[in-house]
Amino acid sequence: MVTPEQLIKLGLITKEQAKEALEKKKQNPNKSFLDILYELGYISKEEYLKILAFDLKVPYVTELKNVRLRDIKVPANILKQFRAIPFEIKYNKVKIALVNPLDYNARNYFQRIYRNAQIEFYLAHEEDINKVLQLIENRQQIQQIISDIKKELRGEAITGEESAIMRLIDFILRGAIKKKASDIHIEADEDGALIRIRIFGTLYEFLDLESEIFNAISSRIKLEAGMDVSEKRKPQDGAFSREIDGNHFDFRVSTLPTVWGESIVIRILDKRNITKSLDESGISPKNLELLKKAISYPNGIFLVTGPTGSGKSTTLYATINEVTGVDKKVITVEDPVEYKLRGIQQVSVNERAGLTFASALKAILRQDPDIIMIGEIRDMETLEIAIKAALTGHLVLSTLHTNDAVGAVSRMIDMGAEPFMVGAALVGVEAQRLVKTICPHCKAEHKPPEAFLEPIRSILPKDAKFYMGRGCEKCNMTGYAGRTPITEIFIKDDKLEAMIAKNKDKVELMEYLKNEKGFKPMFYDGLLKALKGITTLEEVYKVARP
Repeated sequence: MVTPEQLIKLGLITKEQAKEALEKKKQNPNKSFLDILYELGYISKEEYLKILAFDLKVPYVTELKNVRLRDIKVPANILKQFRAIPFEIKYNKVKIALVNPLDYNARNYFQRIYRNAQIEFYLAHEEDINKVLQLIENRQQIQQIISDIKKELRGEAITGEESAIMRLIDFILRGAIKKKASDIHIEADEDGALIRIRIFGTLYEFLDLESEIFNAISSRIKLEAGMDVSEKRKPQDGAFSREIDGNHFDFRVSTLPTVWGESIVIRILDKRNITKSLDESGISPKNLELLKKAISYPNGIFLVTGPTGSGKSTTLYATINEVTGVDKKVITVEDPVEYKLRGIQQVSVNERAGLTFASALKAILRQDPDIIMIGEIRDMETLEIAIKAALTGHLVLSTLHTNDAVGAVSRMIDMGAEPFMVGAALVGVEAQRLVKTICPHCKAEHKPPEAFLEPIRSILPKDAKFYMGRGCEKCNMTGYAGRTPITEIFIKDDKLEAMIAKNKDKVELMEYLKNEKGFKPMFYDGLLKALKGITTLEEVYKVARP
């Protein structure tokens, strides 16, 4: 057994950390020293597995990804009992992950089940085992529905008012909403289909289906969304609505032909997520103060930038909620209008009918608006009209695809706008990304990998602590409870306007903002949130650079 002294010698823990863990072990004698170190966040999961695997003299697996659930024939209660998952099954070879790979009863059971195959036993962490067990339980919950669908397909009558295929669709929609998913992906493959759901930006496996079930569910979803059920060679778009547990949800559906069949993506539009105020948006206090100041200007362009899926629309809607009132006429032009809001005139782009962003904006200017929101500035014509609107007394809110806030200036100039016009019209720019927030129910101290700590060591406080979610029932074993934006923002002043008008490059603009205006880049905002235990350091590194 690896001793505390050996771990100190290897540089994995300090003497103080070893002392604290040994004290906790006295209070919890049934827990191993290694478990306590991991719970305290003094060693990473990989270090934990590596040390334990060395002790047990077995191989280990850090993550259980791409497990084909339909290949697992062992009942969920047996897998739960042995805390085991067969994670790779081939005709002559089976790999099994266990919390205790030396468990004699478990090894004996699997050797009987897979008697004609070579079996390899691996060490895995209990958190990862539990995540897969939850998926297997999901699959077993719908076995009766699957059976009823097969009866329906054979023309047999089944009891109940609703068809079995609609019950399955309802199960998928409810499950995705319960898990706070934003999208449902139903993807055909060689011998069936895989259903994955996107939770806080990451795709997780939810169910897998046989080919005949996939064909039935595909046809029914297309019918619900108002699509041509017989057309499988062209992409299609549609939508449908549902009342679920007293809440109204809109679902936008997209289909795409692939080599194995159609790929179906259902976007879940939950109005509850879009009606937040700016104070509830999660933007850091200092940046929020700057944002509110920017949108209090009577005219000018304020931009929210970031890649697709960075929460730009949510921030824009929260901004609209902040400025909307009886005394203000607010008009938006979007492609498409996803969330219908009261008190606001919303225009949906329709390219086929000739209603583009540019043509809609020209008409909007004749509607006597105070505030105009443009879903996205995509071309020079739209940008020109937006600048004209800003210079003639309107506050224009819009989005742009740039990597950072300062980059929006050069992007507008690259699109064809004159630098002096950009300088005169621009009020400010906010750039943002979304990071996952740690589940408060399973939050624990955590030691990030050295590769993440080394570049920022010089700016970290001596007592810096980081956290992560272990995964629990409350967060569906993900360790996360939501998402929050990390942001950077600047507001133009006279000197910055003159610099933009002279077409100064991005480096000069950045230097001025940092040195004279106290501008802080997005990574810094993320780091502060990681130190406060709102998110993990790993999440910040995924979306921003130090």
